[in-house]
Amino acid sequence: MRTVLRAEAPDHELLEALLGTEVALVADGNNIRSAEGQAALITAAGLIARSGAQCYLDAPNVALVEGTVAPLTGTHLVDALLDFGADLIPGRRMVAGVPSHGIDLAVVIGDSPWTGEARQLVSMSGDAWAGRVAIDGERWAHWGSPFGALASAGLAAGEAYKAAMRRVRGWASGPATFDALFAASSAAEVGLAPRGTPVPSRNLGRFDVISGGAIAHAALYALSRIPSVEGQTRVIEAEVSDLTNINRYAFLRRSRVGEPKAAHLGSLDLGQLAIVGVPLRYEERTLVEIGSLASNVLVGVDHVPSRWAVQGARPNWLGIGATSDYSAVVSFHSRGLPCARCLHPNGTQAPAKIPTAAFVSHWAGLWLASLFARSVSGERLNPSEQLLHIATLRPESTNAIWKTPGVAVKDCEFGCPL
Repeated sequence: MRTVLRAEAPDHELLEALLGTEVALVADGNNIRSAEGQAALITAAGLIARSGAQCYLDAPNVALVEGTVAPLTGTHLVDALLDFGADLIPGRRMVAGVPSHGIDLAVVIGDSPWTGEARQLVSMSGDAWAGRVAIDGERWAHWGSPFGALASAGLAAGEAYKAAMRRVRGWASGPATFDALFAASSAAEVGLAPRGTPVPSRNLGRFDVISGGAIAHAALYALSRIPSVEGQTRVIEAEVSDLTNINRYAFLRRSRVGEPKAAHLGSLDLGQLAIVGVPLRYEERTLVEIGSLASNVLVGVDHVPSRWAVQGARPNWLGIGATSDYSAVVSFHSRGLPCARCLHPNGTQAPAKIPTAAFVSHWAGLWLASLFARSVSGERLNPSEQLLHIATLRPESTNAIWKTPGVAVKDCEFGCPL
């Protein structure tokens, strides 16, 4: 928040903006019969709640669709969400029902009816690979892929965050820039794959994940929701979670704070997607203990030299996700393409405190997961789109998402072709 505010903005006003934002999540039975409709609702609620907003649930308490529901527990949708909401931000919980007074934002699943009063309304729709928000929505159906639903949730969560930011406009360091960034979006669509892309394969095989942080959580959250998914992965991460991680770690509940990140992820029930936690940092002194990496590796670490170290192991396919302020950055690397050192040349140490928001980390992990899922499904990813940036605040802009070919650096130590 402070990246666009004057230095003297007091903490309590920023906290009041986050905690004072009220969001209703609305769904009828027709739109949450499918796994995708439920995923859209659950993910939007989780992302919005993690930034502190008061979430109201107006949905039938239907049975959860069979498949991965972590970090929820239980058998019925609203019961599980209420339980989950009470285990996130201290002193905050989700509430069943919608208040009679006006609220900041109504997030409607598909074409569910909304009759309340809200300053902004967005309806979430999507298909196998694309998610969208608009004034009117289309009914959620079964697509055989979670990616469109998760994209729509990212769009809705961004609108909730912008509503909170508009509460502190009086502290803007540049009002014109602030207004351009945080104005409400009436409609936006993000496609994670070209139209006509087949649904992802359920067999992810064996892969490794370097980091148990926010981007790794978001990627595994997305992959675990592929119908009947199966695979085996190691999560290589040495740190222990703390309360600050609640704002963006997709699987983390407050009751699990303080556990080793790798062990926590390894304990989750993700069906046939098995996670083995490796409580080590990926660095030279631990390489022997870690052993050879899998042929496919996902990386979500802030430390750029660690990305280079993984590239040095020469996996067949390497995907990297990162965030910077309100932008998400994702790249993929395979034989014949520029390497991680060429595309991520800034090797300085990451700052001790990094500004984060749930929906930004979500976009980085989601896009990374979509590229990996497409690759293991046999699709040849377009080399001209090797490096991707998404400006998460203005997804409706024509230049919000830009994809470029990687450019090899002269005399690259990995022998990348110029």
